[in-house]
Order: sequence, then structure tokens, then C-alpha cells
Amino acid sequence: MKAFIFPGQGSQYVGMNEKIPDFNIKKTMFDKASEILGFDLYNVCNNGPMDKLTSTEVAQPAIFTVSLIYNALLAEKNIKPDVVAGHSLGEYSALVAANVLSFEDGLKLVKKRGILMKEASQNNPGKMLAVVGLSEDKLRNVLNKAKNYGIVVTANINTLEQVVLSGELNAIYEAQKIAKEEGAKIAKVLEVSAAFHSPLMEPVVEEMSKFIDKVEFKNPEIPIVQNVTGTVPGSVMEIKDNLKRQLTGPVKWVNSVLNIQKMGVNHFIEVGPKNVLKSMVEKIVKDTKIEAVEGLINA
Repeated sequence: MKAFIFPGQGSQYVGMNEKIPDFNIKKTMFDKASEILGFDLYNVCNNGPMDKLTSTEVAQPAIFTVSLIYNALLAEKNIKPDVVAGHSLGEYSALVAANVLSFEDGLKLVKKRGILMKEASQNNPGKMLAVVGLSEDKLRNVLNKAKNYGIVVTANINTLEQVVLSGELNAIYEAQKIAKEEGAKIAKVLEVSAAFHSPLMEPVVEEMSKFIDKVEFKNPEIPIVQNVTGTVPGSVMEIKDNLKRQLTGPVKWVNSVLNIQKMGVNHFIEVGPKNVLKSMVEKIVKDTKIEAVEGLINA
């Protein structure tokens, strides 16, 4: 069995469209995306500049579009998934791959999500911190101490060793200091523009929830494993609810990958730019084939 996994924000890079073969579907989908977004997405992906491509309201639709062009090209090669999942933003790509959302509706949701998140981060700045190599007890200690300096929570459980914390600036910088004192192998503040998957995104929830409720969601044609539960939802209503909860809730990536493996999957393909998820999955499961689409599609 095969699983497609779709990356989230942070996988963008200038020139990420160049590795996509020049088939008609590439131009069609970039043109469609540019029309919905109101700017030339192909040009930004191709030429940057990087600070623009990294901006939340640009990065999210860019990664979403590139990922789904790859998904369409794999389908043309008759390479199709039995299960899908996405990391954070990537969950929207996975929903399109499972035919829950159309590409157009998915992109409109991602566009709205990016704009609202940018506004929230401007009103209440925050950061994210990657921590590698601490036990659960030591990580709990980091959080408990850092909370004296502001809001800080666990945002992503990426591998058995790596978690990402998210929160207010002072709390994140204090957490970095404490994590190093506790013996973390890595305690690195990430180059992201907001404190995603934390209470700092609470201002996004009401408007994004209304937007989600207006869009047509269909029953998935294949199972999708969602971030906030790490499991397969039982209904369209649950899919929507999980998307809303994901805005402020954690990405349980380890649970997601382990549950996908339990479903009988022995082949993971990361469908999107870079190979961030491939590296994560390699640290979670063994004796499993794991590929990144950028290499696979050009093989």
C-alpha cells in the first residue's frame, strides 16, 4: 500500500517550479492558481524574492499548488495513493488528493488561511522553536518554566526526537535557553513568520471556520489521516472540525505516520517541494520505502 504525504510551510524555495516537468497540467494549474490569488504565482515561485515567497500568504498557496501539480503528474503515470496525509498546510493538499475538495476550493481556503494567519501574526508576534533530543520529562520542564514568560505550547510532534514549540517571543527565547541547559541536541528558532498551531492563532479561528463551512466538502475516496488526532475521521463534519482545531492545535505527525503504517502502508511518497517529510518519516518507521516526488517524477 502507498501513502502520499504533503508538506507544509517551510518547504518553499525559489525555483521550486523548475523541477516540475513541462506538461500542460503544470501551466493550466499555475494559471488557475494565479487567477484565484490575484498575482503571478509561477513568477514568484520561479524568481522570488525569497522574502516574498516565505511570507505566509504567498508560501501557503505556493506549496499547495506545486504539491498538487506533482499529485496530478503522478496520477498521469498511474501512481496513486491508498492513504493520504499532510503536515499542517499539507492537510489541505491531502484533502484535494482524496477528492474531498476541488483544487479551486482548496486554494481559496489556503489563500484565506494565509491572509488571516499573517494578520494574526502582525497583531500578536510569535515564533517557533525546534527542539531535538529531550525526554518528555525534560520537555515538560522546559514548557513549565518558559510559560512564566508568556504563551508557549507544543505545536508539532515531528519525530520521536524532534518537537516544535510555538508561542510568544519572550517565551520562545526563554524556552530555547532552558532547552539548551537541559541538554537538547538542537534548540533552534525557526525562520517562520508566526506562532502557528498555538493560542496566538485564536483570532483566525472564527472567520476561518465560517469560510470552511461555506465550502463544499465531499466524502473522501480514500482514507485521510488528520493532524490533530493522528487518525482517520469518520465523517465530513469531523474533517471540517479537525481543520478548525488544527489552527490552534498540535500536528501529531508521529501518531499519523505510525497509524498509516498500521493500515498496511509500506511505501511513502512525499508529494511537494523538498524532502522535509521524507526525512521525518525515515526517523519514525523502519523497513519502509520512502521517496520524494522531486526525484521520482524526473526518474
